[in-house]
Amino acid sequence: MRRLLPVLVVAASSCITPNVLDEKQRAVETPPAQVAWRAAAAADLNGLFESTSIEGEAAAALWKLYYHFATDGTFSGAALVIGAEQPQFQTLSGIWSLDENGLDLGNGQVGRAFVAPLQLKFEAEDGVFIFRRVE
Repeated sequence: MRRLLPVLVVAASSCITPNVLDEKQRAVETPPAQVAWRAAAAADLNGLFESTSIEGEAAAALWKLYYHFATDGTFSGAALVIGAEQPQFQTLSGIWSLDENGLDLGNGQVGRAFVAPLQLKFEAEDGVFIFRRVE
């Protein structure tokens, strides 16, 4: 039996063919599709938008954003703010405008606005915000 054991170990290991995958083939996640952004026009902003991504300095304080842009140039929004004992919603409203200088929400924050099908991207000094249109 002792003589047979090494033979069995060698035979068993020869049945399994080692396969080494390239690191790119090992990834479980699929890369996100490239989004074709274009500069936003005022008509693109009408409606309700919900944040799907917040990057940059703003991400340290904001968990979620909602904006509703109306055709009359007004907006209403809610931000789920991190920092107190518990996250808290803060609401905001005002007048918005979009021109060659960017999207101005009236609070001194002007940024560049881009759209893709059912998406809005706002690039400001404190971060990049990506929203999806909510029906």
